[in-house]
Amino acid sequence: MLLLKRKEGFELLPLEGIKVLDLTNLLPGPFSTMIFAELGAEVIKVERPGIGDGAREVAGLFEAINRGKKSITLDLKNNEDKKKLSALIEESDVMIEGFRPGVMERLGFLKDKVKTINPRIIYCSISGYGQEGPYRNLPGHDINYLAVSGILSISGDPKGKPEAAGGIQVADLGSAMYAVNSVLAALLLREKTNEGTYIDVSMTDCALSLMAPRINEYVNRNNPSKQNFMGRGAYGAYKTKDNKYIAIGCVEEHFWHKLCDVLNVEKLKSNKKFEGWHNRMEHADEINAILNKKFLLKNRSEWLELMIIEDIPCAPVNFIEELLEDPHLAYRGIIKKDENSDNLIITHPVKFTSFEVRSNSDVPTVGEHNSLIKNPL
Repeated sequence: MLLLKRKEGFELLPLEGIKVLDLTNLLPGPFSTMIFAELGAEVIKVERPGIGDGAREVAGLFEAINRGKKSITLDLKNNEDKKKLSALIEESDVMIEGFRPGVMERLGFLKDKVKTINPRIIYCSISGYGQEGPYRNLPGHDINYLAVSGILSISGDPKGKPEAAGGIQVADLGSAMYAVNSVLAALLLREKTNEGTYIDVSMTDCALSLMAPRINEYVNRNNPSKQNFMGRGAYGAYKTKDNKYIAIGCVEEHFWHKLCDVLNVEKLKSNKKFEGWHNRMEHADEINAILNKKFLLKNRSEWLELMIIEDIPCAPVNFIEELLEDPHLAYRGIIKKDENSDNLIITHPVKFTSFEVRSNSDVPTVGEHNSLIKNPL
C-alpha cells in the first residue's frame, strides 16, 4: 500500500482512484506498474496459481519492482477464472499485459473483446517486437532487442565485438517508461473522449528510439569504425592510488583544458591532434594511456578535491555495497535499507512540490489478496 505524507493545503496522490490490472511478469511490465502504484493507483497483479511471477525465482528481483501491489491468482486457461478476470476488467481503468502476441487472443481477451467488456479501459500490451511484424512471434530477452535495435553493435570494448556490457536492461526498462508515458497520455485522452484505447509497446522499438541520437551521430560522421565511434578520451573510469575509481567526463573543450592543467599534461593540451571531442574519441587509447598513469599517483579523495575546485565533471564510482554511504544519495533520500530484509529500497526518483510519495517495503505473497476476486454469477 502506498502511503501519502500530506503537505498542508494539498490532497491526494495523482493516480488515486485509478485501478490497474497487471498481467505482466519478470521486468518491463512490473517495473511500469510499480510506478503507477507509487503515484497512487491501485495495482492488482494477476499471477499463476502456486507459481506466481517468474521474477520470484530471481534473487531480489520481485521485491525490487512489485512493492505496493496486490496479488491475486487466476488460471487463465480455466473458464471460471476467465469470468473472474472479465469482472476485474469491467471495473478497471488500465490493463497491462506482457505475453507474446497472440496469447491474449487464444485466452479470449483480444482487444476488441476487452473493449466490449469495458469501453473505457486503457489496454496496453508490452512485447519484445510488437504485435505485428516478421519477428512478432520470436522469443527474446533484453539482449535480443538490443541486438535488433543496433545498441548491441556499439556496446562493450570499442576495439572488440558486440557485448552485453551495459549493466542494466536498457530495452526492458526503456519500454517500461514508454508504457507509463503512453498509458498516462491515454488516460488524459479518455477525459476528453470518454473512450479507452489500445497501446502496442514494442521493446525493440523503444530501444531503437533511445538509439536515435547515436544513429544520427554515426551517419553524420560518415559511418566511423566502432573504435573511432565509441572510443572515449578523458571520458571514463580511472583507477586511483588507493584502488578506487573516479569517473571523468570531459566532453567540452574548457573541461578538457582544465583537466590537462590539474594533471599537469601540457603536451596533451597543446597537441592539435586532441582538439575537439571527435578527435579525442579517435585518439582515446593514446590519451587514456597517459591519464591512467596520472590517476594512479593520488588517492581518489585527493583527485576529487582537486577536480571539484577546478569545476571539472568528476564523481566517485560507487560499487553497490557503497551506495548507502554516499552522502548525496543519503541527502536525497532515494535509497534506504529495508528493515525486514537485506534488500535496498530505491524510492520514487522524482520529487514534487505538491505532495510527497513514500512507498513502504510491503511485497505481496502469491495470491495474498484473492479475497478481492468476485465470483461470477
